[in-house]
Amino acid sequence: MTRPDPSEPHELSRRSPFLATLGVSLVERSERQATICLTVDEQHLRSRGIAHGGVIAALLDTAMGIAVAEHSPEGKFPVTAQLDTKFVRPAWDGEDLLATGEVCHYGSQTAVARGEVRTAQGVLVATGSGTFVFVVDPAPGQDRLPRRPD
Repeated sequence: MTRPDPSEPHELSRRSPFLATLGVSLVERSERQATICLTVDEQHLRSRGIAHGGVIAALLDTAMGIAVAEHSPEGKFPVTAQLDTKFVRPAWDGEDLLATGEVCHYGSQTAVARGEVRTAQGVLVATGSGTFVFVVDPAPGQDRLPRRPD
């Protein structure tokens, strides 16, 4: 697996504190597909030394969402409306994971994507699908929205 340089902040880390916390990096993005990577580390584990299912689901959601975002309508961005994850086998501490998302359908209001998570050796860990809704971007051109007032 080609890993991005961990000493340089990655685009995803700058845009999403959550993905920075997980240690997710973008490997590649094309017109209808995106691939991200993560090395399973202690912070990702549940009991028995395996990655928490929420980490795997987050990888699927993120890879599919990045793929969908490539064709968001002007002034809108995608949010997940539905996420379906099917776990095939555990991801173990120290394994490098690649999550790929691919767009199946674009509409004017929604998009549908499918994805999978595999080890660097190509072993299937999970599959999934998602429906994404395009919502109006209240702060176009900004990477992150400002915090809501308390």
